[in-house]
Amino acid sequence: MKTSNNDVNQAQPEEPSLIKMMMFSTGYFLNTFLMIAFNNYVWTFYEGELGLISIVSLWPIYMAIANTIYTIWSMLINPVVGYLTDKPFKWTKKRGFHTPWIIIGGIPTIVLFFFLFTPPQVSGIESVLPILIYYIIIVLVYDMSYSLLQTHSFGAFAAHFRGDATRRKGGILTQIFTFIANFLAITIWSLVIDPGNPVSFTIAAFISIIVLLISFVVFIPGSKESKVIKERFIGGYNNSEKISFFKTMKMGIKQKNFMLAVFSYLTFMIGFGLMSMNTVNFVDDVLQEEQYIRSIGSILMLLSSFLTMPIWARLAKKIGHSNTYAIGLASYGVSLLLNLFIVNAFQFYLTSILNGVAGSLFMIMLSPVLADCYDEIAVKTKKHHETTLLGIRNFFVRTSVMVQSFIIAIIHALTFYNPINASHQLNALVGLRVIQGLIPFIVCIVGAIIFYKWYDLKGTKKQEVTRKLRELGL
Repeated sequence: MKTSNNDVNQAQPEEPSLIKMMMFSTGYFLNTFLMIAFNNYVWTFYEGELGLISIVSLWPIYMAIANTIYTIWSMLINPVVGYLTDKPFKWTKKRGFHTPWIIIGGIPTIVLFFFLFTPPQVSGIESVLPILIYYIIIVLVYDMSYSLLQTHSFGAFAAHFRGDATRRKGGILTQIFTFIANFLAITIWSLVIDPGNPVSFTIAAFISIIVLLISFVVFIPGSKESKVIKERFIGGYNNSEKISFFKTMKMGIKQKNFMLAVFSYLTFMIGFGLMSMNTVNFVDDVLQEEQYIRSIGSILMLLSSFLTMPIWARLAKKIGHSNTYAIGLASYGVSLLLNLFIVNAFQFYLTSILNGVAGSLFMIMLSPVLADCYDEIAVKTKKHHETTLLGIRNFFVRTSVMVQSFIIAIIHALTFYNPINASHQLNALVGLRVIQGLIPFIVCIVGAIIFYKWYDLKGTKKQEVTRKLRELGL
């Protein structure tokens, strides 16, 4: 049997059934739905819908400071959560090393997501401090449980999906569910919310938790680990040197390829996050269209993603995971740049199609590229560190929320933008376009260039990692 340079066959390929893969992929649906709804609507809800920007002109800056506190907390809690749960306990040896933590983190995450949209019912200047404190407390507790859920949902990918071919298939399936989550989150919220009516946001949040609970119930059996996966994890843990938290952090940060993958993913999240946090205002004020066009745009993005995924999978098999990943990140930045110029719903739909094409090119390679990096580190340390590395990844990626918040808050302040005032000056509208298109483009292009130039886990080096991983029984 012939093998390409980019696809190394294992002696005994492990490929879970299609049903198992699909059930596992609902975990990506769950996490993505939460991320999309949070990025798109929490900032919009607190900045403009509660009316506080009319009472305190610097309210966006206060919210950016609150998100900075949230980011610092998240950066600290994520690696700690990953490290403390990245080991076998007596009860997890029986129940699994990921599923129990997914349950412990998932239930409070879903409940607290709803609480984000139920701030204290107060009005006037005296409402500023209670709402700000409420937001900070809820978002900190929410992030702690979400970190546990996300770390073990994504950390399990490398254990469940082994070998290039299986990881490409798994990457496609997980991203199909990712795009479905994006579509449903945008559709539900854009059809329910009424800008200027904060109660509509609370209703949308309630509908969302029903969808989240359904996906959560399906995900639990999909995340269940086989006996082989458990034995590999225990064997790696028992046969390796026990490393302290700080040494583990230092070890992860010193891994060049892993950090390049983390940095490039951070640039994607900043670009994606800026577009997400800004889109309600962009549609409402720049395009002067109803929010339902986001639902149509999401459908088109979903369809374009599905239609092009098989093409990108073949491309990845031919040119490698990392090259496809870099091209996807750069292409996504270019597709966002078009927001500088569009003026109507039709052009918004065309841009959404291109977002789907470029986004799928990047996203289907995200899990395979990170899994390759985890394998490289496992070979060096003779132990799997997936959840710890997910915590380190989140340590850096969570800074995207702080960066996005300050970029938007500063541009809104400089352009005197007020979401409640329907008559905006030209400067304010240009500012919304810059947030939606120019800055995301620059960030994504920089990330793609740096990753492409210095990432070297490919070809012979990648084959050697796969061979050693098999020899070590990991």
